[in-house]
Amino acid sequence: MQGVTSRPQSAARRKPAEERRSEIVSTASDIALAEGLDSLTLRRVADELGVFPGLVNHYYPAVDDLVAAAFGEAAAAELDEIFALVDEERTPLERMRRLLVSLVSEERDGISLLWLDALQAARRRPALRAELTAQMLAWQTRVTALIDEGIAAGVFRARDSDAVAVRILAMIDGLSVQAAIRSAIDYAAVREMVFASTERELGLRSGKLHPPR
Repeated sequence: MQGVTSRPQSAARRKPAEERRSEIVSTASDIALAEGLDSLTLRRVADELGVFPGLVNHYYPAVDDLVAAAFGEAAAAELDEIFALVDEERTPLERMRRLLVSLVSEERDGISLLWLDALQAARRRPALRAELTAQMLAWQTRVTALIDEGIAAGVFRARDSDAVAVRILAMIDGLSVQAAIRSAIDYAAVREMVFASTERELGLRSGKLHPPR
């Protein structure tokens, strides 16, 4: 992200409150993805927008609330983006395969690092902890619904779809560490475990969810 280095303009166009708030959160979200949550300050966001810090402070007097909002926007965008791809597939089996392939992809490294940031920082930031919980529950809801579709279609077999969803997502969360140390450790065996374990969880024959080689 290219930072703004010029002096903020006091005569900047006045924007409607919701538009300005959305702009602030979107900018903060971009910074968080590129540089991490620790880089988020009211002044940093103001500099990026080319406005005075007092304007950002007007909408977000507490930086913790801005951090939570920035993470929430990035996490929600990822959820929508991945399930837009998942919903392109025709069957529950194909949709689950697309979900797993998307979740273990190296293309998620940026958002994976942000999730790791949030999990660590949530201990000292209550607003972030609440947003993190909300985003985790949103993921759980979508994955549970996909599993229920497969059960209804007679493709998946699971007694407790919600518990299965939690276990699948826990594996993905554990795999997120590869984003930080991908060049040092080969996590191919762990990615394989995600597919094999999900097949067992859903009562599928071995190899059924694995993507074509």
